[in-house]
Amino acid sequence: RTVSGGNTTLNLTLSPLLTSHGGQYTCIATISLPKISLSMTNSSSVTVQIRIPMPDANISSVPLNNSVYSGTSIIIFCTFTFLPAVDTPLLVTNMWIGPQGSIINKNRTTITTA
Repeated sequence: RTVSGGNTTLNLTLSPLLTSHGGQYTCIATISLPKISLSMTNSSSVTVQIRIPMPDANISSVPLNNSVYSGTSIIIFCTFTFLPAVDTPLLVTNMWIGPQGSIINKNRTTITTA
């Protein structure tokens, strides 16, 4: 019996997709003809690039109305929220830029997952 033009498909499903799933995936196909000791292998690769949504930045202050008298004080909070599907260490940088465009305060935090 002769086989001509056959194909097979093997699927790989990554769900839920996490940041650690990013990278190169390779499919290797081998055809063997044991009767005549012949084997042929071919492969194809794809690089999966994981994207994450832009973090949300929310600003709040004390006092709440942002209108203060000279000589008093105000505390301004900036809270970042990011998608929980990040399962690899990430560096979070928060900074405040003042009215003249200069950096007033900067903080870097590395977050690792359990």
